[in-house]
Amino acid sequence: MDNGATVREIVDSYTKQPLTEASTPPSAWYTDHRVFNLERQGVFPRCWQFAGRTEQLRHPGEYVTREIAGEPIAIVRGNDDVLRGFYNVCRHHAAAVLTQSKGKAQNLRCPYHGWTYDLQGKLVLTPEFACVSDFNRDENGLLPVQTAVCEGVDLRQTR
Repeated sequence: MDNGATVREIVDSYTKQPLTEASTPPSAWYTDHRVFNLERQGVFPRCWQFAGRTEQLRHPGEYVTREIAGEPIAIVRGNDDVLRGFYNVCRHHAAAVLTQSKGKAQNLRCPYHGWTYDLQGKLVLTPEFACVSDFNRDENGLLPVQTAVCEGVDLRQTR
């Protein structure tokens, strides 16, 4: 595909045919970064995406992290045995809270400044923040993403 082509030109280059004469879209649709970026913005966030297998998250504190549609995601089994998904982003300085692709933790602690969240995503510890006025911990927990389990496969959806 011509690198100077616009996304509109890429799409227009594919002539839709009757179903009896249908062909697959051009290979550039699967390799062009501009098409991928459009899908990442408009398609992936609205569809379920694979995040892991339940066998990876059998016990409280077990987690997996993934980048899904360009977003850092963490899936965690809570102490109440519920699977939860969060954006893997500390609410303080946007560092990754969990830095390994999988593991087990008693809490979710940002390595940057030590903000600590429980396994339900609630902010429970903010070192050196005791004197900050008008700060509400309840409003600064990890941001959730929708999760579901389908035949032993954990999924997540951002919208």
